[in-house]
Amino acid sequence: MTALQATETIDRDAHLLPETGPTRRWSIALQAMPHVLVWGLLLAPTIRSMARGWRPLGDDAALAIGAWRALSLHPPLVGTATGATGAAGTSDPGPLQYWLLGPFVHIDPGQGMILGSAVLGAAILSVTLRALWRTSGPASAIIFSLAVADIAIVSPTPFVDPVWNSDFGFFWFMAFLGLAFVVGQGNVSYIPLLVFVASVTVDAHLMYLPSVAFVLVGTVVTGFLLRRTRDLRWLWWTAAVAFLCWVGPLYQEFFDSHPNLSALLDTSGFLHHDNTRTDGFVFGLRALSRAVSPFPIWDSPRPIAPLVAAGDVGQRSLLLCLVLPALLAIGIVAWKQKRSSLLSMCVVSLGAGIGVVALFSRIPYNFLLSFSWTNLPLWPVGICMWLTFGFAAVTAYRSRFAETTRRRPRIAVEIAAVAGVAAATVAGALVAMFPYQTQFVTDWGGVSRVKVMTASIERHVPLGPVGLGIRYNGSDYFQPANDERGLSYLLLAAGWVPGMEPSTNGSLGLPIHQRSPFVVFTERNAQLTVTRFYRHYQSFWWVTPSPRSTKGAGVKEG
Repeated sequence: MTALQATETIDRDAHLLPETGPTRRWSIALQAMPHVLVWGLLLAPTIRSMARGWRPLGDDAALAIGAWRALSLHPPLVGTATGATGAAGTSDPGPLQYWLLGPFVHIDPGQGMILGSAVLGAAILSVTLRALWRTSGPASAIIFSLAVADIAIVSPTPFVDPVWNSDFGFFWFMAFLGLAFVVGQGNVSYIPLLVFVASVTVDAHLMYLPSVAFVLVGTVVTGFLLRRTRDLRWLWWTAAVAFLCWVGPLYQEFFDSHPNLSALLDTSGFLHHDNTRTDGFVFGLRALSRAVSPFPIWDSPRPIAPLVAAGDVGQRSLLLCLVLPALLAIGIVAWKQKRSSLLSMCVVSLGAGIGVVALFSRIPYNFLLSFSWTNLPLWPVGICMWLTFGFAAVTAYRSRFAETTRRRPRIAVEIAAVAGVAAATVAGALVAMFPYQTQFVTDWGGVSRVKVMTASIERHVPLGPVGLGIRYNGSDYFQPANDERGLSYLLLAAGWVPGMEPSTNGSLGLPIHQRSPFVVFTERNAQLTVTRFYRHYQSFWWVTPSPRSTKGAGVKEG
């Protein structure tokens, strides 16, 4: 044990009581409270959605199709299709979200996707809480759980729809930041776990890549420098975990006719100069300014409407970017004074902040729709920075009044008890408040339509290939594609082989078999009005006369 580690251990243990009598009961309660909080935050809205009859639609259904195929003979080797690079035909780097959720969708094809996403998110947050408690004491675990609760209040979308890949990756990104703080203190045995969590985060959505990359490198280097151990088992475990996480994308890269990793690098401008116009470096700095705004981001409702979200970032003062030099200065002081916890916090915040700048500077120009999800990382990164400066102030205070703080060894446990009660109160309030209809509305009308369409095909079309089409008259541009993907997933799970037009199919790998039965559904706004069955695929079904005036083409069902 180095002198730095000994100093940190003695300082932390001075605030703990012996594990006897009432103190032991308090200790057990305090250890359980953060876990109860994060599990309640994720499971409460999920159970409520399941009770209302949730089924995957749109992007959630596309993800469910990938998860269903994860246990097939041809599992997905890349992630879901992405527009993050501004180019078509690229996907998120890896399939770990599919692979993790595969067992859940096969156990319960209807609702396994949402339950599995919530359970996995809560589980990895719980693992992070345990690591924080063991290495940094109860205060860090309780603060982490309260940060999760705070985000559930100001940005509830991930908690209401944990399936969506940006939301699924968000919980793993939160866990990654917590585990990076653990590793940055010199706990190198957690590096394999950190690499696994980082891989899942990046595979879920490409937007987390810049922050994950900078934080991962920074904390691993810092942790290794703090503890130069000769035991290299952590290195071999890290290599094994990295291989298992990335063997699929690497195989696809070298043996597929359309390598995805090369396409991502190419369209991102790393291999050569890219002419795609982006929002630029200055816009990235404005995004960082939003994260550290004097109006606390942890007290700011997160906008998800594209125009509002883009304006929320674009109007910030660049003067706030001085936070990066300030973090660097605090980190240098922490290194010299052997404050490993403060040093790790600085490295995490600095790396995540640089990642935010890189992310927002590369957003394709006028790609406003991306702000519905791209601004999500600003909230945990901003909370990290606020905590870092607060931690620096507390550390400076304790250094100046060290004698006074040593006279009250019980104060840390007392504060932890109060924080635990506060966490329980917050959890109870959130259970009563979910879902937040002002920020996210689940398409329950679409769920009803998809169930009716699935039942209709099950009654009239034998098991096997079936082509799908939707004629839509209304103002919701996304409705027909959302319904068709949801219908395709439910049919796939029930034993059919659905096929869709290329415009809707995207990269799902569900082409229409030309000689298969073909079904066209007609929707008027939110109402399903007509269902028509054809013996074979009709190439121009979307420009043919209305099914009500078509004669002899099939069977009409109202």
